[in-house]
Amino acid sequence: MSILQVFSKPTRKRYTGQSDSNRSLAGIDFEEAGEKWRAGDAEKSARFFTRAIDVYNDGLARFPESFDLTYNNNTGQVLTSMAEWLTEAQPTLASLKDDDPLQLLKEALGCFQSCAKVQQCKLMQQGEGHEADAQHNMEVDHEQVTDAAESPVLLSKAPIATSSSQDGWATIEEPITKSALMDTLLAQLETLTSMCGVLSARAAGDLEWIVAYRHEELTFNLLEGAMATERDEEYSLADARYECALADANFSQDTIDIFEYERVLAKAQKSSQDGRSKDPQLFCDLADGELVFNATVERFSERVIGSISGDGLIKTSIMLWKHLTKALELLTSASKLPNATNLPRIHLRRGDCEMLRRRLGFHPWNCSVASKSASTLLKNADIYYRGAARLAQAESATDEVNEASVKEAIVTALAGDPSKLRMRAETEIQSVQDIIGDSVEEGLL
Repeated sequence: MSILQVFSKPTRKRYTGQSDSNRSLAGIDFEEAGEKWRAGDAEKSARFFTRAIDVYNDGLARFPESFDLTYNNNTGQVLTSMAEWLTEAQPTLASLKDDDPLQLLKEALGCFQSCAKVQQCKLMQQGEGHEADAQHNMEVDHEQVTDAAESPVLLSKAPIATSSSQDGWATIEEPITKSALMDTLLAQLETLTSMCGVLSARAAGDLEWIVAYRHEELTFNLLEGAMATERDEEYSLADARYECALADANFSQDTIDIFEYERVLAKAQKSSQDGRSKDPQLFCDLADGELVFNATVERFSERVIGSISGDGLIKTSIMLWKHLTKALELLTSASKLPNATNLPRIHLRRGDCEMLRRRLGFHPWNCSVASKSASTLLKNADIYYRGAARLAQAESATDEVNEASVKEAIVTALAGDPSKLRMRAETEIQSVQDIIGDSVEEGLL
């Protein structure tokens, strides 16, 4: 699960009033607009995200005690959205600073931390309030028993007089729950995971600070929250994602070797799989871990390819084949579960796995099993892409339909028939070019 999915919000009508709740709703509208334009107009998306931050900050300046504003601003959703947008846009927007995504994630982490402290404080206040209410009720009960003993008269509660001539509105603040606090704690862990991803891609950065924050700020609170809310499975999966991302970043920075990376990956998979054999999201997340391992090891190997012996290349290619095969098995398991969602995306990734395995048969890997199975792997990819396109069409999932159809055409062209790819290029040249470019970047071609 991603940081932006931690707090789901219904679509709301835009408000422009001066109250704290209206400002909160206006900020949410700007967030939603930013998300809407992320794919189509990156610059417009950034402007909406910036407006959302401005609205929240202005509202908090005017209404510092408003938990509604505090919650929406300190969940860090706007900042993490902008961090993702910047990460995606950096290759094409030269004006962006290299540190922007990481800085936004750090700010988001601080916002989540502030929100958690507010929630913890309010939970303590609610607990004290309940204790006071219980004590008051005991005293009232004692007084009633005493009065009843002194007088046989039975009294009934008189209705409270109300005025029908005046209508009023009351602001009711919903109590904070332990589950809401757990959401915020998990969001912090997910933000750390995202930070590890950024540092892995750069092969540089302060990972010790991330480890220290995780240990000092989250370890005890997450364990306590998981037990109190019975969300230990959700926590174990989030923790596994974090550990895998941290290992990936450490390997990228040469602070651990490939065997330690494999050990961490295997441990994370085992701990998160205990008792969860029917969770499709778990299988998909574990497959992601395998694919990230493959991409990182391949990227690292290509940097030092000149210093790797022939025997070393063979061993590395066999290792990559093993992890890609494991990813494919996990995705296959996910696709067979009746509660699996977004099947088009799962089948797309199965096709990608076969294309990645096929590529290991070429230079510099020259993996023998991949070379011998090249035609079979291509046929498998074709089946998965066609299945993904069909399912996506039934679900009216336009993006998945387009991606699967173009990838199917690419596979057909590689098999010797370029007619499908040529036809799509004639009508959707930009889309075809984008998907081919992404496929090359991801190592599928």
